[in-house]
Amino acid sequence: MKQNKVKNYAKALAQVAMNKKDNKKSFENFLALVKKNSLERKLREIVSLAEDIILEKQGKQKITLETARKITPAQKKTLNSVSKEGDIITEKLNPELIAGIKIIINDNKQFDGSLQKKLQSIF
Repeated sequence: MKQNKVKNYAKALAQVAMNKKDNKKSFENFLALVKKNSLERKLREIVSLAEDIILEKQGKQKITLETARKITPAQKKTLNSVSKEGDIITEKLNPELIAGIKIIINDNKQFDGSLQKKLQSIF
């Protein structure tokens, strides 16, 4: 299936989610349409894109923080000071980073300050 079709379904889902009236029935209709068109396997991608569309319209961000070890309270405090209220912050442990941090914003902007990245650039 073309990526464009997934984006169209995501836009439709975002509109349904942002509509204040009769959400339950609208979601049921949306899911019936997805099922009718045999797109169940793409539903996770559709929901993720819809979430991004909603966050963008609300001026919020989805921030993923990857570290090799559990995040310290000081790191959490720093992250909270640079994020806005309503931003969705996800912490992810990734031992392959060895040390350091990787910050991904809205699944496309990325800062990679990990030791793994530094070692890759050396070799």
